[in-house]
Amino acid sequence: MLVLGALALLLVNPAEAQKMFAPVHGYVSVETFEIRKEFVMRLDTVADRLNIDLTENKGVISSERRLQIEKKVGEWLSDKCPLEVDGVQIEMVLDRVHFVRRDLEKGMVVEERETVIAGEALLGVVFAAALDGPVKEVKVKWEVFPAEASAAIVAIGTRQNTVTKKVTPAAAGLQWLSKGELTIPELLDLPSPPRRDHMEIPLLSVLAGLVVLIMTGAALRLGDKTPAWLGMAVVGMIAVAVLARGQMKVELSGESTQISASLADEVVYALLRNTYRAFDYRKESDVYDVLAKSVDGELLTKVYLEVQNSLQLESQGGARARVYELDLRKCELNEEGEKKAVGFNARCSWVAIGTVTHWGHTHDRVNRYEAQLSVEVADGNWKLKTLELLNQERKEKGEAPRAALKKQP
Repeated sequence: MLVLGALALLLVNPAEAQKMFAPVHGYVSVETFEIRKEFVMRLDTVADRLNIDLTENKGVISSERRLQIEKKVGEWLSDKCPLEVDGVQIEMVLDRVHFVRRDLEKGMVVEERETVIAGEALLGVVFAAALDGPVKEVKVKWEVFPAEASAAIVAIGTRQNTVTKKVTPAAAGLQWLSKGELTIPELLDLPSPPRRDHMEIPLLSVLAGLVVLIMTGAALRLGDKTPAWLGMAVVGMIAVAVLARGQMKVELSGESTQISASLADEVVYALLRNTYRAFDYRKESDVYDVLAKSVDGELLTKVYLEVQNSLQLESQGGARARVYELDLRKCELNEEGEKKAVGFNARCSWVAIGTVTHWGHTHDRVNRYEAQLSVEVADGNWKLKTLELLNQERKEKGEAPRAALKKQP
């Protein structure tokens, strides 16, 4: 049926394809750490309710007027169709609103034309809220319809478990129940860091011991003439040696342990995979907390901004992909950069594949990277110390409807 629908659209021009789109579609997308309420609607179905004159400027909407309409539609929808999650109504914020158009491969994409014909105009609106983890039940009473007593098509759920209904004002309720498909992502375990060869010398204890030896030798030579204070001093220095054994240590280091190519490969893969896992979360504080387990503090902000930017889909108005597969293509050890602790420098290349589901479609994003990086052991844990991107390539793969994809989240 999907193929037949696509073939039918090929036989009509883009304007007719826009008009063939159902007047109002709704999507409630449930993820582990985020829930989104999404609208896709024809402008002509809501224009009268918002006092928008579609005949103005001969039915052509300029780029400036587009911004005004987007703002008005976003405000109008802000209190529509409230969501109840596990029995509690949640507050959602406007994430993005755009004029959109249909694309045979990508579903809905942001309208890139400067002007739009009013009779063809479609609007896509997304509201979002962060979640603390998997939820069990979501309810919504749909309130946006093309006209009185007419129907809207609404889908609610995850990619693996979706409920789709034609709702009307008289039967507007939808409920979604989890089947346990949402889980909190686990971080990969890293191999234990090798230890640097070294010996610690308790300086005060050694000095006190030397003094005791000297005093003992003097006492032996003096024999019966040994003064009482000398014996007390020996006892006192012995006490100092014992009590100070954990103070003022001097570390004598040998050569650092050699890092093998296989160990470097394993460490880099786990650090990169855990870095992307941090972006499964939606609260910025949570992202930073998980990211800090793999990235050194001085590098945190840089990595956060670069990864977040790389996962955003421009054609989808800034929607963020979620990486489900990572392929480390190359990890070559080298001597570039300064190394002060146990660790290594390497030139690496990898591919990150992610998906984003919104407006009823799932989009694949493939990012390729090449970078020079350094990894060091800090507080007993492997961490990325520096990362310099040498090359990156971003590509959106063909999209498919939600129900047609079987990949795990």
